[in-house]
Amino acid sequence: MAESLVMEDRLTHRIDHSPLFSHDGIHDSQTHLAAASFFYEQLRREIALSQRSSIHFSVIKIIFSRLSENGIRPEIGAEDILHFSYELQTLTRSEDCIGRLGINECVILISDGHSAAERLITRLLHAQSLSVNKTLQISISMVTSVSGESGLALMNRLDREPLSTH
Repeated sequence: MAESLVMEDRLTHRIDHSPLFSHDGIHDSQTHLAAASFFYEQLRREIALSQRSSIHFSVIKIIFSRLSENGIRPEIGAEDILHFSYELQTLTRSEDCIGRLGINECVILISDGHSAAERLITRLLHAQSLSVNKTLQISISMVTSVSGESGLALMNRLDREPLSTH
């Protein structure tokens, strides 16, 4: 439980309680993706399952931002967030947990491991709809679980992983 609180403190949305980010504890109220607290609970469960079964899982981080217009990067708006979230849900399987961990940050928990995560990344990178008519820049990184690794360690490793930008 203490680890869950530490993980929630690292969220990128904590600036002045943004109206673009609120939740009921299970779903993000704007996008209906998993809320941070629910995502971290799913991560904890996936770690426990992985330790019992010795099967590794993967986590994909996706950050999206508006493309620069004349050197100025416009802010992400509610319409961008809704469209991106909808398209992300259509491109993923129902058993994959998609958590919204920041205004423009989503993380996908994939229980099938590294190769399934790589296939999903390929699908995401080739999906024109995810870029909202080519107005969003998509950056993706991925890590696969390591035996004995805590959720916090895995998420910290994901944060250190370089983002590939498309």
